[in-house]
Amino acid sequence: MSEHYDYIIAGAGAAGLSLACNMVDGALSGARILLIDQNLKQSNDRTWCYWSDEADDLEHLVYKSWSHLSFLNEAHQHGGDLGRLTYKMIRGEDFYAHAWAKLRNCPNVSFRQERVLHYHPTANGAGVVTDRATYTGRYIFNSCMLPKPDPGSHFLLQHFAGWWIETEMPSFDPQKGYLMDFRTPQKGSTRFFYLLPIDERRALVEYTVFSPSRLHAAEYQSELKTYVEQLLGILHYTITEYESGAIPMTDQIMPKQMYPNVINIGTAGGAVKPTTGYAFSRIRRQAAQVCAQLESGQYPDSTVKSPGRFRFYDRLLLNILQTRGDLGKGIFSSLFRYTPIETIFRFLAEGTKLQQEARIFLRLPVPTFLKAVWRVFGPVKEATEQKAAEAKEQPPVAWAIPVEDKLQTP
Repeated sequence: MSEHYDYIIAGAGAAGLSLACNMVDGALSGARILLIDQNLKQSNDRTWCYWSDEADDLEHLVYKSWSHLSFLNEAHQHGGDLGRLTYKMIRGEDFYAHAWAKLRNCPNVSFRQERVLHYHPTANGAGVVTDRATYTGRYIFNSCMLPKPDPGSHFLLQHFAGWWIETEMPSFDPQKGYLMDFRTPQKGSTRFFYLLPIDERRALVEYTVFSPSRLHAAEYQSELKTYVEQLLGILHYTITEYESGAIPMTDQIMPKQMYPNVINIGTAGGAVKPTTGYAFSRIRRQAAQVCAQLESGQYPDSTVKSPGRFRFYDRLLLNILQTRGDLGKGIFSSLFRYTPIETIFRFLAEGTKLQQEARIFLRLPVPTFLKAVWRVFGPVKEATEQKAAEAKEQPPVAWAIPVEDKLQTP
């Protein structure tokens, strides 16, 4: 006979742990909760970055913050002071330790290190089958299986590899980082580095690509080596940690549930900003929203609210990046050249006004975006919609890539 719980959380990453912590902090603290993940989250396997203009309840976990970030290409450097905003980094191991320290003190919270195979509806909720057992609950919250890609939507990966390096001599200004450094061959897709210094001798250096598929592992390493040694001029350094991953970049509307009472959260629940990969702040808002609904007796709705015009902006940029990835460098160059970086961050957080957005887009290459409008909404759209309709008749399957809520920086 399967074990029964009030709430089952499948996936103990940022989304699952945020939801569990919200539950035990509020009116649901007495509920029986089960977390399932095939990995015991203890190592520094992920790094999350986000920005804010005020302190929050995770301030004590912030590993490093910056008030100055820049954009670079071969001809210009733009950006600078973030104004009222602060860009913050939280390391995975610190977030995990914080969450588990809270959850371990709750006798009604259990953890199973198992791999989720599939879900199914039950008379009183839903069930989950793992590689070891079957469990049932009133609600299951899924963050470890993604729905099948919709052929009518745009789909790219933001894939990356990064080195945590330590230099022999002081090499960095710890207060200033590079958010996007485009001084690298584009090779038909949008490619850049970012550099986040921790102190004068330590930094995270990341190579990021927007394209349909990952590169061979050796290419990431070669590009990182070239950047550190030739662009930064650092010859004597040690790689202390390595990280890599891939985040879906898609305008597909993520379904709120897989089955009745199986609610999608995190990446599976549409918490990733389609054109940037940022998700940490959105995941935390989603967790608070779902908990508030449960506490008031409502059916949970994990939808991350986004104004329609921002979905439109995302769709156009994704179309450009997918069909003409070589144009990404010019678009981002124009964006940072003519727009204050604080405004850019507020735009990425969907917190700007329409008149501000109009000024941003008037400074971008307008013909490029008009062509994207035609590709998205013109006659060619009919064939795409037919393919999408045919695909929807097929049974749902998980995407062939893992759920990555790993590195929420571009």
